[in-house]
Amino acid sequence: MQLKTNAIVLKIQKFKDNASILHLYTLETGRASFLLYGAQSKKKGNAIAYLHPLSLVSLDVNIRNTRELNIITEIKQEEPTMELLFNPIKSSLAFFIAEILLQVLKTNERDDTLFSFLHHSISQLNHESKSLGNFHIAFLLRLSRFLGFQPSIDTPYTNVYFDMKQAEFTSRQPEHQYFLRANETEKMKLLLRMNYRNFHLFRFTKTERSEVIDRILQYYRIHTQCMGDIKSLYVLKDIFE
Repeated sequence: MQLKTNAIVLKIQKFKDNASILHLYTLETGRASFLLYGAQSKKKGNAIAYLHPLSLVSLDVNIRNTRELNIITEIKQEEPTMELLFNPIKSSLAFFIAEILLQVLKTNERDDTLFSFLHHSISQLNHESKSLGNFHIAFLLRLSRFLGFQPSIDTPYTNVYFDMKQAEFTSRQPEHQYFLRANETEKMKLLLRMNYRNFHLFRFTKTERSEVIDRILQYYRIHTQCMGDIKSLYVLKDIFE
């Protein structure tokens, strides 16, 4: 069976001298990995030149149930994203976002809404001309909605705690340790209003931005239960000093 689908490249893993494993998030089948032979051949259009974290591609795959890894027969650039390759700040953000997606996207089911959000986010990053210091924060906050644990921004003023386990604001201090106190809760309420139109208007010191992203990742770890260390985060923090 031949599968045709658009996809987002999450990771490229060298397999043999003439082959690579592409870890992808696809429109048709969700999270998937395929084998690509001869990426530098003329027949494949020197695909390796435009394959990088968050590349937007279209591909044909020869599906056989007897194979552990099915083979890509044709791959094309679906939308140019060379800014994510050559701009050092955008490249670092792309590596970070791709690493996050590798850890939180596990299902092999089609999800048009999530794919559309990711495609839009990547295009936004590729074309963005404003300061990018908060882009990854806006991305993670928006992504949490599609993963099922974005808290509501409509909450009474008296709810001065944020229960990270229950993903809700509350007036009573939770009995466990995973919650935000009043000052952090107020910051969270403000952060939840961040989007791709206004993220550049939020001002943080180096320490504040580091604390914000660490808290958000802690929140992700509570709800995904599969997220390990994010290696690209250390590079990102250095860039936005």
